[in-house]
Amino acid sequence: MVEIHKIAVTTTGSDGSASGTGYSTRAVNGEVRALRVDWGATAPAGTSDISVVVESDDNRPEVTLYSKEDSVTDAWVYPKVQSTGTDGNAISGEYQHPLANGRLKVSVAGCNALTTAVTVYAFVVR
Repeated sequence: MVEIHKIAVTTTGSDGSASGTGYSTRAVNGEVRALRVDWGATAPAGTSDISVVVESDDNRPEVTLYSKEDSVTDAWVYPKVQSTGTDGNAISGEYQHPLANGRLKVSVAGCNALTTAVTVYAFVVR
């Protein structure tokens, strides 16, 4: 079953240094298969940064799904993490979809003040 989570981020502050954070409306539980990142038409390309993470808490670490600086290029992102063996060493050429168990958090910095600076759609398989 595929769930789609939509996160829209509003930024506040001065143009070129406005920031904002948006969250999924509910916890995400499963494999993150894809992200669709749609920037607002007037977001500045030279300064805008984005980070998409699975939020951490006392019981789980933060998981970074996507991070990009100084770019507002709309994109499809297919996050993967490298597999490791039981010894903790990377297995060459083997990758997995990251696991999510918590809210998704989208942070934007270096943007203009915009009602919808960016919208991220997360496609999660349970």
